Amino acid sequence: MQNFDHDVVIVGAGPAGLSAAQMLGRARRRTLVVDSDSPRNRFAEHMHAVVGFDGTAPAELRRRGRDEAGAYGVGFRTARVERVGEIDGGLEVVLAGDERLTTRALLIATGVTDRLPDIPGLAERWGRTVLHCPYCHGWEVRDRLIGVLATSPMSLHQIELLRQWSPDVVAFTAAAGELSDDVRERLRARGIRTVASPVVAVTGPDDAAEEADGGAIGAVLTADGQRVAIDAIFTGGLLEPQDGFVAELDLARTDGPVGSFIAVDAAGATSHPLVWAAGNVAAPMANVPLSMGAGSMAGAAINGALVARDAAAAVERRRGHAADWEARYAETDRAWSGRVNETTSTVIAELEAAGSLTPTTALDLGCGEGGDALWLASRGWSVTGVDLSPTAVARARAAAREAQLEATFVAGEIDAAELGEFDLVTTSFLHSWDPGFSRIPLLRAALRHVAPGGRLLVVSHVGGPPAEPESSVAHEHPALATPAEERAALDLDPAEWVVEREEIRERPARAESSPAASAPAHLLDGVLLLRRLP
Repeated sequence: MQNFDHDVVIVGAGPAGLSAAQMLGRARRRTLVVDSDSPRNRFAEHMHAVVGFDGTAPAELRRRGRDEAGAYGVGFRTARVERVGEIDGGLEVVLAGDERLTTRALLIATGVTDRLPDIPGLAERWGRTVLHCPYCHGWEVRDRLIGVLATSPMSLHQIELLRQWSPDVVAFTAAAGELSDDVRERLRARGIRTVASPVVAVTGPDDAAEEADGGAIGAVLTADGQRVAIDAIFTGGLLEPQDGFVAELDLARTDGPVGSFIAVDAAGATSHPLVWAAGNVAAPMANVPLSMGAGSMAGAAINGALVARDAAAAVERRRGHAADWEARYAETDRAWSGRVNETTSTVIAELEAAGSLTPTTALDLGCGEGGDALWLASRGWSVTGVDLSPTAVARARAAAREAQLEATFVAGEIDAAELGEFDLVTTSFLHSWDPGFSRIPLLRAALRHVAPGGRLLVVSHVGGPPAEPESSVAHEHPALATPAEERAALDLDPAEWVVEREEIRERPARAESSPAASAPAHLLDGVLLLRRLP
């Protein structure tokens, strides 16, 4: 799970991308937001219809969103994404300059580009006196001279809608096609004027050669020479989704009256299992609150999908771990010497001699072929041993019968809750060759098996010769954490646990563990002894 640079890469830092980033940061996902720093609403001075942020500058929302997500560990890069491709188990994100990032999941939140009609003066005033959304900007120009520039027959809805904000609306309908008699009658009934001649220019007070009429701040010039005074003009440009960088993923699309957009479900999932999309790039008519909600939902959905993938990977690794140990035992008649771990026996004998430990019930986790468990049984303990390997457990049972000792051995997971509680829980050299293996969850499980007043004894291999002592099959030990490091990772409640020993002990290695050594070799064993308060 850690072989990728990021859990999630979000492309786009608008309302959708930042909302998703905050959700994922709070979910402790390694998240990077890549943004080209050219937001769609960068020309607008204020936002409206956003509860709690009415009148706030869009740049302020972006600043606050970045700060909030950054506080949860989300990273940000100013860059342009060139393309996204598949790699084994994830995605590769290629930035301009050929820098490459890997990620387990991707959220597309790049929005759209407004392609305005090629009319002089229109693009220059975009976001100021040239507007697109009545709900976002209508209140600010209420009761003023409002023009509406049609870009298609769909613009009729926008024309009629704006009559709600002003009684003085003029519609420039050339691009809407021939209006039906019913439409003309409806517009006239509402007092909406129509101009059929094509628009050739939009002017304003910053045009020195133009002076608006009647106090209006601008004018619309038409092909037949009309000059119509306006205070603001609404139009709807063609919406072009900024999604070309994912072309090679061949995402399913939805074609509609305003264009072709990435198809998503209610949670933002696309047709690719590792890709989500939110905001205008998938929902072109969504405003800021809707984009924020879609981003939040997508962030939660991405985390949920990664949780499911993490669980499946953990199950697969756990099964592989069990299979690996079974194979190690099955490939030889005996993997270990059958003797008790020397450090384990020494610590227990010291406690018994001091009178602080008496034989009652014991659980040996990762018992292997039963050496430690049988030693405890020989000293009067009622012992249960657990190991992943059925072969190892079968040998432990056979050894108990041969020695005529009472001990129970179970093949299965060492953190099985049904094992119950014991006065002494031991585990010696609990490890794996899997680099993703973590002892801490298993040691936490071991803590749950300690009865009130009981102890957990953890013996670990901290260092020494590379060969496994007491074994007829030499192999290298993986490096283990020190007792202090593991105690810190366990984050013990001091009201419940007392650390009785936390030390590293040196002991001589047996001759078979380092036969070529010119001087006696020594092993370093970690000892962590914890007592649960009554």
